[in-house]
Amino acid sequence: MPKALKSNDNDALRRLEAELTYLKRKFQIGQELKLQWTPNNGPKSGEVTGGAIRIYEADQTKALDTLRHEFIEYVLVNEFVAPYKRLINKLISLFEEEMYRRKEELVEKLLEASCEKPGERRTSCGLI
Repeated sequence: MPKALKSNDNDALRRLEAELTYLKRKFQIGQELKLQWTPNNGPKSGEVTGGAIRIYEADQTKALDTLRHEFIEYVLVNEFVAPYKRLINKLISLFEEEMYRRKEELVEKLLEASCEKPGERRTSCGLI
């Protein structure tokens, strides 16, 4: 790679990192996010995965716009989607607890019914 291009890439990467630092400070969120800049001609401009904002745009202006877009999308997901996920997970947990309780009650009733002899009711299934 020619030295001038490598220098431009380093400058662009420093600009992207400075912008991410600015966004983190401004919004007080996303401190855990890292930046990965991998310019290519793929179908995506960028994405947030595994604690990193991945930018694929080669053009510095487009890369900055993509970084801002991905950061804002990350904030929205954390602020609006994550609470719904927590709510749904809590509901699932409560439902599972209720179903376990009902199952145990039914097992006890069936066990009790299986121990009864015609005309008498027993409290245990011990051998006589």
